[in-house]
Amino acid sequence: MEALLRWRNAPQLCLAMTLAGFAVFGFAISQLMLGPSEVLGDRLAELTCLQVAFTPERYSSVFLSFSAAAQAAIRNLLVPGDVVFAWGYGLQLAGLTGLLALRLPQPWRRVGAIVMWAPLLASALDCVEDVFLYTMAGQLIDNPAATIAPALPLLAGIAATLKYAALALITPTYGLAGIAVGLSVDRRVTSLLLYAIFGLLLVSMILRPAQQIPPCF
Repeated sequence: MEALLRWRNAPQLCLAMTLAGFAVFGFAISQLMLGPSEVLGDRLAELTCLQVAFTPERYSSVFLSFSAAAQAAIRNLLVPGDVVFAWGYGLQLAGLTGLLALRLPQPWRRVGAIVMWAPLLASALDCVEDVFLYTMAGQLIDNPAATIAPALPLLAGIAATLKYAALALITPTYGLAGIAVGLSVDRRVTSLLLYAIFGLLLVSMILRPAQQIPPCF
């Protein structure tokens, strides 16, 4: 994996990933998710409780507490909205991690070459989670008394847990520590801009699950 960062065009590749991530992220937010998000309003954060429900009973309880219009909005928000959104943040964070690693000495660069794949793994897990959540939402929309297979919320919860571990633990641990190291070895204007943007994104990745998951239990 380190060979990727040794490639002479590695900076351009990481920058392209970052810019593509912001573009995909913006498209998902403004085009695919805006309408459903407006329907859900101030209950949008409660969707996290569906991700970590783990049991059919808890998933059904949360999902059926929404109105019929909100239930339809949730399904549209998951697919295609959140599927596209997932690759937006994955490309963003992977590209920024690579750009940070390129500015750091060994062994930080070697570790960064591995950690930069964590956000993309999170994106894949997010898509898996979305498929299970979408399936269960469809079942309950068709029949609120439907029996949901226990494996569906369990697998969705496992995927969500691993996703949050990659996004809120692994990537921020390396990223924030790497920024601290970077400030001691590379203070170019472009590097300082990278540290600021990446640092803000990492803090938001930590705060979101920290704020939204505890109220679910």
